[in-house]
Amino acid sequence: MTLKRILTVSDLHVSFDTDDGIVNAVRGVNCHLDAGECLGIVGESGSGKSQTFLAAMGLLSRNGTASGKIDFGGRNILDMTKAELNAVRGSRISMIFQDPLTALTPHMRIGDQMAEVLGAHKKLHGAEALEVCRRWLDRVQIPEARRRLRQYPHELSGGMRQRVMIAMAMLCEPDLLVADEPTTALDVTIQAEILDIMDTLRQEHGTAIALITHDMGVVARMCDRIQVMRDGEYVEDGTVDEIFYRPKHEYTRMLLDAVPRIEIGSANKDRGTPDVIYDKSSDFLRIDDIRVDFKINRGLLSPPLNLRAIDGVSFNLMQGETLGIVGESGSGKSTLARAVLQLIPPSSGSVTWLGSPLNDIDKNALKSKRRDLQIVFQDPLASLNPSNTVGASIMEPLKVFEKHLTHAQMQQRVYEIMERVGLNPALNNRYPHELSGGQNQRVGIARATITKPKLIICDEAVSSLDVSIRAQIIKLLMDLQRDFQLSFIFISHDLSVVWEISHRILVLYLGTIVELTDTARLFGNPQHPYTKQLISAVPLPDPDIEKKRQRIKLKGELSSALDPRAKMRFLPSRLGLVESGYVPKLEERFPGHFVAEHDAIEDLLV
Repeated sequence: MTLKRILTVSDLHVSFDTDDGIVNAVRGVNCHLDAGECLGIVGESGSGKSQTFLAAMGLLSRNGTASGKIDFGGRNILDMTKAELNAVRGSRISMIFQDPLTALTPHMRIGDQMAEVLGAHKKLHGAEALEVCRRWLDRVQIPEARRRLRQYPHELSGGMRQRVMIAMAMLCEPDLLVADEPTTALDVTIQAEILDIMDTLRQEHGTAIALITHDMGVVARMCDRIQVMRDGEYVEDGTVDEIFYRPKHEYTRMLLDAVPRIEIGSANKDRGTPDVIYDKSSDFLRIDDIRVDFKINRGLLSPPLNLRAIDGVSFNLMQGETLGIVGESGSGKSTLARAVLQLIPPSSGSVTWLGSPLNDIDKNALKSKRRDLQIVFQDPLASLNPSNTVGASIMEPLKVFEKHLTHAQMQQRVYEIMERVGLNPALNNRYPHELSGGQNQRVGIARATITKPKLIICDEAVSSLDVSIRAQIIKLLMDLQRDFQLSFIFISHDLSVVWEISHRILVLYLGTIVELTDTARLFGNPQHPYTKQLISAVPLPDPDIEKKRQRIKLKGELSSALDPRAKMRFLPSRLGLVESGYVPKLEERFPGHFVAEHDAIEDLLV
């Protein structure tokens, strides 16, 4: 059967006129997409993946120039007028952008932005358009969808903004969907739902999908063909089986070798976790029954709501250990990390560090302890002062905690730590915007480790990096742990990364612990239904396995943390205890394996 050709790219060249001269971002690319086909485009940052399809959307920046031919529906997109492009974009061709915060208009409500697409292309307006928007927000698993339509982008989490972007792109059920890292910021369960929606769209409506991603598990699950891109050129292309099982180019093999490979169902698998011998006899960090509450204002005439973001969490951390913390957006991972560091004051409970309390001490005493307590943030560019050079940012902790050093001694320490984290000291006088994402992440790590702290919290520290850069950063963290006897709290929604780096894993659901045990046991024999759901949703970089897997689907969905009934999702038999503030109890089911009480999983499955 002959498939309808949706897009043909012929000898595409994209160049940019910069202060440093002409930059050739795309060089002679050829590709095509048929109806209902999913083409994966993989490669590292800067390889030209996004620019190829931004040219196909007519969205190059002003200093960009494209030549060649991009045939869509018998017309060359490069020859279309702006009015002709506007009639096609958003209707027949849609794009899910990588950064939803910059892609969404900050001063417009979510509902207005989505309805604008329907008004322009389907002549739907008012309540009718908003109802279509609400249904799509429901489909991409956004809780309280009707309320979200009235909110602004800054009021939503990164994962929710990404889901809004996906819903907007799908509103008109396009012929071609360009998905640029569409699931990077999403939880594994939401990612699985989104991929299901995209797959349904292409099967039911014949939508062709160009999937740009660094997640090889997603590629294995979704794609029919793959094109590997490097330095503006395609270095290899083939079917998904050819690329995964019989790669020919050394660059393709390098990308595949950098992907963490989870062994699900094998509790005794040697994962190559850091071979640090951590001290099991000393709890140098202990968290006891910690709670964090926020007041949510609802206007002048309504009393504020109480949001309990963390509800009775207790755990310990040993010297030289890495504790992974996983859970979906809104589970309280980042709030817990900030409460541990006293960046957010806990409402109750205690944080004990090296035998002395961290909470309820004065600011000067707390400041003196911060030398040993550091954090690496999710967005390295946003966490660095744009007006400071890289060297100045790395040096800043020394100016606070080691004032006795001369400037020359501080500078020497900066050079040493830059080399240690794989940064060329020649970058010392560069500014953050002049560095790549991976380089900025290394700057953040250098800044956090220059005082040789005892504990570093990594909050989604590798989530936005290419697989090769991510592998380098993970190895770097393991090496630093080995050399300095560091302890880590590693927060991530990417379970494959947590699998690779963690000794133990703590699973959070709406501010409560549902499971806590060592990594191999968690993946080999998960006990809680929520943990089983998370692990079943992890995309594996193996097409044969991934396309045959059955994902566990539970009744309901992640509810708002403002709903007190949501914490009882896995224990509906005791829903009547909600009013008393009942929290499912954490029980030691096996030695060192703690599981929150829950109903039988058979009663919870869809």
